[in-house]
Amino acid sequence: MKKFVLIALGLLAAGISATAGEKVFALATAGDVEAALAERVRVRLEENAGVVVRPAAALAVEPGQSLEAIGRAAAKTLGENDHGIIVLARPADDQPQGVCLPHERFAALNVAKLEAGADAEHVERRAVQEGLRVMSMLLKMAPCPFPLCVLVGYEKVEDLDQMSGNYCPPCLDRFTRYAREAGLRTIDPLAAEAALAAEAVPAAEPAPAAEEAAPAAEAAAPAVE
Repeated sequence: MKKFVLIALGLLAAGISATAGEKVFALATAGDVEAALAERVRVRLEENAGVVVRPAAALAVEPGQSLEAIGRAAAKTLGENDHGIIVLARPADDQPQGVCLPHERFAALNVAKLEAGADAEHVERRAVQEGLRVMSMLLKMAPCPFPLCVLVGYEKVEDLDQMSGNYCPPCLDRFTRYAREAGLRTIDPLAAEAALAAEAVPAAEPAPAAEEAAPAAEAAAPAVE
């Protein structure tokens, strides 16, 4: 149930803020990557970054295809209103953890590398962290020196587990400013909360029609002698 509520929240928030011509990020999978994982990552990227991330069609991975080639193939699918695309991929062995080429408008993340020594929860968290990092790169933001920021530098994938899962306040402000300057569609958190609340309230049962209620009333009335 929680999964479907999160999906509904992301879609409702995106719809509320939609304006013709605004840009969005796209998120796709390539190879053997669970669609459910990608959807959870997409929703959390929207929540943390405050911009719309649309689900894109899955891509096939050709034998021996490099992570960079996967990213370039994904970039060819970009729509008119896509600012850039992020790919959760499972490429061949001996590929890097990630590739981000802002001038080509793509980033590709190696899920196999993110899985090293991690359970499902940590894999998802790492994917969100890396997603936030490459989203900032696609907006041409600089890294952050603050230790409590997801944009701080690190050496090995296990370091992600000890790092923040989000931007620090100054970086979030900067990301928001860059996103607006790039024409990205933002999400109104108040509207999203209202939409979620509306989804959670059960619909009232309709009152019986007058012709249906009448026989019941007659049956309940005492007989007149």
